Amino acid sequence: MRRIAVLAVVSGALLYGVHRLAMVAVAWLIGNKDMIVGLDCCIDYNRNAPDPWGNVLVAVSGVLATQVVAWAAIGLLALRRGPARELATVAVTAFVISPLLQLIVYAVWHWAERDYVAVIDYLMDATGVPEMALMTAMLGLFAGYALIFWLVLRAAWDRNRSAVTPAP
Repeated sequence: MRRIAVLAVVSGALLYGVHRLAMVAVAWLIGNKDMIVGLDCCIDYNRNAPDPWGNVLVAVSGVLATQVVAWAAIGLLALRRGPARELATVAVTAFVISPLLQLIVYAVWHWAERDYVAVIDYLMDATGVPEMALMTAMLGLFAGYALIFWLVLRAAWDRNRSAVTPAP
């Protein structure tokens, strides 16, 4: 159990790095060369960009990058390509450290510019859709994604654990 806890902490720290590096890479790729990475590793979005969709892309890129890692771990788990507990720990940690933590930050500190808040702000700029409609859509997307994630993780876990019984 201690080994799993250590793995969760280490993979959480690495996933946080993946999250932030993905945001920096996407920002640079779309031409936001003036972004700032501060001590808290948060990006200063390019508020003067003529296209707010670039900021939406930067804001979601970190969550998407960590979820690629999570789905890779789930795939390996389903294919029985590694230790089940460790792969499940990486997948769960990736889910908790990125989309869930971002949702908690969004719900508790709505005023803070974090990924989901930035997504809502820049989607409002890009589409003109009211904030409450975007918030409702984001919560619905999160709930749907969470349900799919946990169902697939559970199926991968069950598949991994149902070892083929050797013939006598």
